[in-house]
Amino acid sequence: MANTTSGTATFDKTFSIEYKFFRASSDGTSATSNPNGIYGISDILEAHLRSDRTQTTQSDSPMTKVDRSTYGGFSNKLSKGTPNQYFVQRFIDHVSIQIYPTPDSTNASKDMHFYYIKRIQDIGDYTNATDIPFRFVPCMISGLAYYLAQKYQPQMVQVMKLAYEDEFARALAEDGSASSTHITPKAYYPGA
Repeated sequence: MANTTSGTATFDKTFSIEYKFFRASSDGTSATSNPNGIYGISDILEAHLRSDRTQTTQSDSPMTKVDRSTYGGFSNKLSKGTPNQYFVQRFIDHVSIQIYPTPDSTNASKDMHFYYIKRIQDIGDYTNATDIPFRFVPCMISGLAYYLAQKYQPQMVQVMKLAYEDEFARALAEDGSASSTHITPKAYYPGA
């Protein structure tokens, strides 16, 4: 269904809060300038902010992936600074990355590098695609087989139902948040 690909992207220096990656060039223009035209991204696995990428003194700073509720809790999404967190939102026709804080002018020479899962291109035209996220297509097919078995092959209903529930659970698990979780104990010193 998908394969992992290392993506190195140089964002255009407009310092937007959101960068979009479309599934095909006919859907829109992706937000990278080098390499130009990254299409078919399904999810971002991890990201780094690289400074001085053309120098021998380059260094990477890891960025933390946050989930929807954490990103929604940021009070000022347009605050400027060095980006250290990102939120990935997956749609049917594109994936968008919101970075926080928004890069300021001191980050003009820095690039965001990331690893992503790239969707394998469909055989037909993208206009033939179903109006659901591709990760739910096996679930939709299993569900259709289950409902057809109820009418035409009643002896297969249990088997089809198990396959349907398994595919549905797999699609829901893939759609969940893979954000980083850090637990830090609170240091409490009474009387100090």
